Amino acid sequence: MIERCSDLERTIYSAAEHAIQRCARELLTVEMVAAQVRKDWEELSQRNEEPSQKLLNRLALRYCSRTLYRACCSSQTEIRNFAFANLRRYMEQTLRQSKYASSLTPFAAEDVLQQTLADLQKAFLQDPPDGPDDPSAFLKWAQTVILRHAYAYVEKARHEMTVSLEEQPEVCIEEVVDGKNHDPEEDAISRELHQALKNAILSLSNPNYRIVLIGIYLAGIEECELAARMGVQLQDIYLWRHRALNALRSKREVVEALHIWLR
Repeated sequence: MIERCSDLERTIYSAAEHAIQRCARELLTVEMVAAQVRKDWEELSQRNEEPSQKLLNRLALRYCSRTLYRACCSSQTEIRNFAFANLRRYMEQTLRQSKYASSLTPFAAEDVLQQTLADLQKAFLQDPPDGPDDPSAFLKWAQTVILRHAYAYVEKARHEMTVSLEEQPEVCIEEVVDGKNHDPEEDAISRELHQALKNAILSLSNPNYRIVLIGIYLAGIEECELAARMGVQLQDIYLWRHRALNALRSKREVVEALHIWLR
């Protein structure tokens, strides 16, 4: 029995240490978190069985979440500074582990992080402070805020790239037409076909399809470079190109324009 209690204590202390390192440094001690976790577990427990490490980790993190939220709203400067240092570290980790990480440069990630922290600080200064109904859910609430900012940043960058690509084809078409054709009538036909191709691509409702076809066929960007710019896998580029071309295959003028472009 003594050994069993020792094992449980070690598990509780492990959960407490892990939670503090994630979001409550300088705000809580391991002993404080362990005591609260033990208390919460005893209130939850209805059967004579040991808690899992996952449950103890969750209880520890919920307690640290409550503490962090209250510290962020504190009137004491030192406590707020400790809180924001923890919050920044937790938000950085959230962003690194999110699906947007590959689409954000270090500069962009820092921009998203700073915007998130600024918004959260405004929320804490309100009277009463804004935040989740349950302070135990503060970390989850803050994660939602930064992921929304990351999504908005990525979508804005993607839109700007689309606009940029859509403005490039006119120059590209001039170069291709002048370089390949010497007959004025053939030049005119080529221009019409390439314009038809551009119009057809822009008519696609899926923005990824538009970006891929414009980038590859009108702006002359290599697939691997396009994947890097969009922050996606190379196979995504191949898939979107295949589906986009299938969507346009029924349009004869588009097929003719592609033949001229690729010949």
